[in-house]
Amino acid sequence: MRTLAIASLLVIVAVSVEAQQPTARPTGHSLTGLPAVNYDADEGYGYGAMLQYYDYGDGSATPYRFSIQPTVFLTTRGRRDLTLFLDAPHLLPDGWRMGFQLAREQQRAAPYYGVGNNTVSLDIPKNSPNPYYYRFERTVIRSNVDLQHPLFLPALRFLIGAGTRTADVKTVPYDSGTTLLAQQTGRTTLPTIETRYARVGLVLDTRDREIGTHTGNWSEVLVQRAGRVLGGDQLFTRITGTVRQYLPLGDDVTLAERVVMQTTRGDPAVSEIFAVQSSFRDDEILGGATSIRGIPKNRYVGKGVAFANSELRWSAARFALRGRPTRLVLSGFVDAGRVWTDGLDVSQTFTDLHVGYGGGVRLAIGPTFVVAADVGHSSQSTAAVYVGLGYVF
Repeated sequence: MRTLAIASLLVIVAVSVEAQQPTARPTGHSLTGLPAVNYDADEGYGYGAMLQYYDYGDGSATPYRFSIQPTVFLTTRGRRDLTLFLDAPHLLPDGWRMGFQLAREQQRAAPYYGVGNNTVSLDIPKNSPNPYYYRFERTVIRSNVDLQHPLFLPALRFLIGAGTRTADVKTVPYDSGTTLLAQQTGRTTLPTIETRYARVGLVLDTRDREIGTHTGNWSEVLVQRAGRVLGGDQLFTRITGTVRQYLPLGDDVTLAERVVMQTTRGDPAVSEIFAVQSSFRDDEILGGATSIRGIPKNRYVGKGVAFANSELRWSAARFALRGRPTRLVLSGFVDAGRVWTDGLDVSQTFTDLHVGYGGGVRLAIGPTFVVAADVGHSSQSTAAVYVGLGYVF
């Protein structure tokens, strides 16, 4: 009931504020303003405000010429984010695609269960002297820009980018008791961490459409190098490979598969070990809404990670909503993965896996706006609920 109520609220808000477009190939501009309302099993209720500006041009650029999304987002479990995201597939000349992000992200009680694939989580009562034993406080200011350009084939792109992250870590949230991280480091506050990095990569993209893909492939290999330049104090190399395959099983059914493998060499700080690279937006591992649904967020972390998502998506209904083409999409999924403390070991990819499974529903209004709700199950959670926007991949 709670999930349906929140999802209904999102749909009502979206329909009431979304600019009407009479065709499936919009032209001109679209500005959507709405409350950023969601629910996440790991972060609680989310609230804030979001703007989505799309420039579609004459309709020939898909999915749009560029999009700007400023967001103010808070949750009942201590997250405080201010983000500006720009995605520009067709804004720059000569076939260049640009992505840019600037953000201040604060998590008053971010999860931390230790490093490794077999970390133990004890049931800590809320009235315990250490109610935040598996938490720490993290405040990050980050920015990054990526440029992509076709290489030999229109579907194959070369990526080059750079970024910066400044992270402040308190090992004891809310100055309450002690935590696992405080015991491991022997400190309540860690030195400010300055990360400066560059990255290169190859991206193969044959998708029929970028949002709600029905057929095609989206794969990439990214190499990130953090160095002691421009004030940076981190030194590590992160290599990430991702394959996303979309197989049509008829006109209304899609089998979507994603496989991610990443290894890190060097000695990244604790604030850096959660990140998993993407050419679109970076995510965090392992567990939670963007990796293994049903497993608590960041439940397992390490220098090596491998995980896979299998999702069957069915467009159960198509109709017009205030003049906009709309689809109701139902899905079932299975997610699985594991981590390694010191780096990826391919020979153990299929051993000691952590698994989540469940189902979801999405309402795709027009070509770009998607309201989403998933429910994940695992041995560690009976019904983890995630309500928000978009597809996981």
